[in-house]
Amino acid sequence: MLVFALLQINDPDPLIWVTYYAAIACACTIAAYRPLPLVVFLALAAVTAAGVVLTLPGFIDWLLNRPTSDLWAPMSAGRMYIEHSRELLGLLIAGGFLVMADRLSRS
Repeated sequence: MLVFALLQINDPDPLIWVTYYAAIACACTIAAYRPLPLVVFLALAAVTAAGVVLTLPGFIDWLLNRPTSDLWAPMSAGRMYIEHSRELLGLLIAGGFLVMADRLSRS
């Protein structure tokens, strides 16, 4: 997740994404040593869920109406579905890491 955070430095909205991925990386690090505090897990899960809800329409647009290869195309203001699709996929990966880290820390 730390690598994900570093890769977001060139993103059009880096502050949001670097902070988000760094927070997930910190949560995973904490979970490696002790159970993740429930409030931290719930806060990050809520942010992840909100991000998924906000980017889902663009992802569905890409999935149903656009060529698969567009995911690798350069972004533009007229093709926001590319940015939303990439963001949603990143959110799902990060959310998976968060859930897995939390579950493993409690076992």
